[in-house]
Amino acid sequence: MVRQRRADDIGAFCWIAMRCSQTWDWIDKRAIDKHVVSIVILYGTWIVTDWAMGFAAATSIAERPGLESAALIAAVTGPYMALQAAAIAFYFKART
Repeated sequence: MVRQRRADDIGAFCWIAMRCSQTWDWIDKRAIDKHVVSIVILYGTWIVTDWAMGFAAATSIAERPGLESAALIAAVTGPYMALQAAAIAFYFKART
């Protein structure tokens, strides 16, 4: 698609704005933003789960029983899983 340019549309700022607009159109057509957000949230899930498991493993079993450790892991990862569920739902709705 060729856009009409006005006589005022000259200069460095207009050139930069046009290139930014073209770049965003290229990213938007390929849904790269949705893929990146999904990958970042997946990576965050790994980090949060790794942190929760490390914290549970660092505490002594005599100090904390298994059910309490499981509740701790669920309390840490639960809110992040809600974010992940919302992001994945958005991702699949955007693909259809």
